[in-house]
Amino acid sequence: MDDFLSTPDSFRATRPAYKKAAASPGAESGADSEPSSAGEALSQITELAAISANMFTKSDNAAMVSELRAAIREEILEVRRDLTALEQRVSELENENLQAIQHSQAADHATARQGSVLLDLSRQVEDLDNR
Repeated sequence: MDDFLSTPDSFRATRPAYKKAAASPGAESGADSEPSSAGEALSQITELAAISANMFTKSDNAAMVSELRAAIREEILEVRRDLTALEQRVSELENENLQAIQHSQAADHATARQGSVLLDLSRQVEDLDNR
């Protein structure tokens, strides 16, 4: 039991020191001595149980990873929805832009045609004036 409850020297420096009850008269003193009373042993066991109850376990880790994955998955779905909406809007804008370009080209062509017709009419009026 001493081997199980004892701590290697390399870990003693990193662990917080726990307060121990004063040794009862007639009890052996020393680092490797057993607890002097059943109450002290029960207190140490209770302390260990409280410490182990608060420790992070594999199931806690798995639950945390699962929650993290679910959150990331939800965020990715939201980003995909946003991208789909943006893609639709860009597509609509491209179609409207294409229609505007086609309309502008048609208007340019009509303006150029009207210019040539106006020039022809102007020449005809000048010819009629000269006669």
